[in-house]
Amino acid sequence: MAQVEKEITSAERIRRIIGILRLDGREVELHLPNYIEVAKVVNTTHGAFTLRLSNPFINILDENLEAVYVNFIFSGIELFGECRFVEQTRAFITLNFPEALKSRTKRRYPRIKLKKMLNAELMYREIPEKGMERLSLKDMPVKYSQLYWEAQRENVDIRKVFLMTLKEIRGISPYSEIVIYSQESMRSRDALIIRKSGKLLFIEDCNKGQSYTQFIPSDSDRIVSYSYYLNDMKLGGATQDELKQELQDIIREDREKGITSKVIVPIFSRDGVVGHIFLYQKDESVKITQENISDIIALSTLLSLAIGKAHFGAKIEDIVGSNLVDISEGGLLLKIQNDENRINIPDGADIEVKFKVGGKELLLKGSVCRKETDTESYAVKFADVDSEEKKILKKFIDANIEKLNNTQ
Repeated sequence: MAQVEKEITSAERIRRIIGILRLDGREVELHLPNYIEVAKVVNTTHGAFTLRLSNPFINILDENLEAVYVNFIFSGIELFGECRFVEQTRAFITLNFPEALKSRTKRRYPRIKLKKMLNAELMYREIPEKGMERLSLKDMPVKYSQLYWEAQRENVDIRKVFLMTLKEIRGISPYSEIVIYSQESMRSRDALIIRKSGKLLFIEDCNKGQSYTQFIPSDSDRIVSYSYYLNDMKLGGATQDELKQELQDIIREDREKGITSKVIVPIFSRDGVVGHIFLYQKDESVKITQENISDIIALSTLLSLAIGKAHFGAKIEDIVGSNLVDISEGGLLLKIQNDENRINIPDGADIEVKFKVGGKELLLKGSVCRKETDTESYAVKFADVDSEEKKILKKFIDANIEKLNNTQ
């Protein structure tokens, strides 16, 4: 028998229903953009009611919403209504009573909270803050004109360009190398800074501790020091003692190698940073200078140009272990497993998530629509899910909803 459509418009009855939800301690769903949150009614007044969120890190203020849809089961009927947002204080939000409660809400994506979290792999690519700068012939040092024409060729000989670039950078310093990232090398401290910032890392005097964190002015805001890295650690929750120890380790490692000055410059491809040029000096009387930096940037830009033309370089991604907390046909919530390498994926970042359901492996693409830094959790909205994956996902979700209904 089909469920009859109902609409409750009596203000007194609506207040009484929500009051009963409070007394019974029943859960209410808040339908927010791209995800659903669970809450309980903790207080009612004549014109409004207050809910306690199950997730204390949700900030409705960030959503800039005028109204919120609430959804719940009452007397065996599913009801929903639009409530104007009043205020939020920590994990408590206050809403006006809805003007009407309607039945048979159409949930586009029912969400299930997994009793046992699934293991998942989160894959993403850092998008650098700064990209490769354009380099015209008039900006090119004359001494690199031959390399410029080699890098500009339609059928570029990438091996030749690498060898020519390496010869030039070793003319600046014998202690130099070109590093193209692999899954191992891209996780190094310096690689993390270069990949995320897209800027060059320059330490003018490694015998002075302040050089590692000092601000270095530049015309195009293209130079960073280790203060960039330490600030990122701080945002990730590192303590002052951890920051101090990390800086001491960086300085100690350089001094053990006898480094007196150094610079690391990013190499770009069409997809972002794929490597870097690393130069340093060991002689107190011969330091890397601002003039050297200009030359190295020119060489890096030429090498990046050739890499782009040759479609050279492996696909570089971070693969991070995580747990699947809940899922719907529209998205999921991931909690990062404890890992010594802190990550900070920005909102809107494109990612892929790989996990197994019903013996089948799913690889789903999506974007980060919300993150909870304190719990290292990321809400992901799916994109471009093919029909076969949709079937597997829907079957998994429907089976879990049925299990849940059978236990109630």
